[in-house]
Amino acid sequence: MKKQLKQAAATVLASMSILLTACGGNQLPPMMMQPGFGQPGFGQPGFGQIGVNPIMQPPVTMDPMNQPTGTVMGQVVDSLTGAGVGGVQVEVTGVRPARNATTDASGYFTLSGVPQGRQTLTVRRNDYATAPGNNQILVEVKAGTSVQMPNKIEIMPFRASAVNGFIRAFNSFNQPKGIALSPDSGDLYVVDVVGAGGLISYDHGEVKRLNGEGGIVAAFGAPLSAGSKLFSVDMFRLLRRPNGVGVDQGGNVFVANTGQNNVRRYGSGGQWINNIELNFKEVFDIATMTTGDAVISDPGTGRLILLDSSMNVRVPNMLPIPTNGVRGVATNNNDDIFVVNAAAAPGQVVMKFDRYGNRMPLSFGRIGGVQPGNFSNPTDLAIDNRNGDIYVVDSGNNRVQRFDSEGNYLSEFGSFGTENGQFNAPWGVAVDKDGFVYVTDSKNARVQKFASGRVMQERTNTDTF
Repeated sequence: MKKQLKQAAATVLASMSILLTACGGNQLPPMMMQPGFGQPGFGQPGFGQIGVNPIMQPPVTMDPMNQPTGTVMGQVVDSLTGAGVGGVQVEVTGVRPARNATTDASGYFTLSGVPQGRQTLTVRRNDYATAPGNNQILVEVKAGTSVQMPNKIEIMPFRASAVNGFIRAFNSFNQPKGIALSPDSGDLYVVDVVGAGGLISYDHGEVKRLNGEGGIVAAFGAPLSAGSKLFSVDMFRLLRRPNGVGVDQGGNVFVANTGQNNVRRYGSGGQWINNIELNFKEVFDIATMTTGDAVISDPGTGRLILLDSSMNVRVPNMLPIPTNGVRGVATNNNDDIFVVNAAAAPGQVVMKFDRYGNRMPLSFGRIGGVQPGNFSNPTDLAIDNRNGDIYVVDSGNNRVQRFDSEGNYLSEFGSFGTENGQFNAPWGVAVDKDGFVYVTDSKNARVQKFASGRVMQERTNTDTF
């Protein structure tokens, strides 16, 4: 009888080996590798281990409820406004049963019962786009402790996940024209033609300084405006039909005072310093460089003038041929110079120069039409220093066109109208260090803020908390 049992066990082992080989396996189940398998009494109390029957043991599962756990707390915010977002589903990935929570009205959440170790969180809400990297929000959980995530989790509203989606409008203006950013503070400087001031039809203007959320920090250049001192020293230095504005590294503000054919220079506190007069005629715009040098466009004389940091002329005219179409000027962090020409020959609407005034190969654009790369009365341009993208205000077509650093068309935004994201004679443009775009919407009496053009492609989040 014992011999027959041994033969039967050997047959079973051979069959299992053939079956495992056919399925790609080469290991026997652990219980079949135990000493005594196939022998009488195997699996009975007293054989091998007291009271243990390996054949009858149920499979072991990794239930998180039976593992050491901790708690994770944090906040989900709107990537544009920084405000907490309620109703967001926050979940620990790869854990069953699921561990999730919903943010409260202020965006806060608490995840309890999270298994110890490194875990990955995901967030979602129907009217928000998942910010890139949200599948890599890592948190290190320790048993019996609570982890407060030091950084907020950002999600992006759908309105901004599109290319240069509208964010908000700043409405404290009359007829905004030129716009520039302070290199140090990031504040916005906007030239606003505020009107007659109750005396004469003078088209006088002022410069308004705003923070990134549109709050007016200061205003100067128009002592006839509300709250100003009527008989101040600047009463006789009113800005008349001003257009462009530039701000240097020291916070000095330069304003193209078109109606009086000069450039006014103000200190960082708004106090008048001096005038720059170079026989201008309809001076239009000014841009500064990191060196303190400056470039000025003067369509009345057809010049693009390069000045050194002492405001002495370095290059009398950077243009090979004088043109009355020269308009907005801009510089990038490398001090390259860009200019837009509203009367240019085909392929020459936007041109690029180096810091010494030498022409560089880049040029593009055509006057006339509504096709991509075509313009009607282009007035200004700005550079996104993160990626070199070039934004050009196509005023006659009530839009802003975006090109890459090689002049290739990428996208556009805007149309005629008064709704958010629409324009009526847009005039100036500026791009901040985070890629947000600001456009002066002159006849709608506002400045509009738009999302970055490539924020969705560039942002990542690989933080471990």
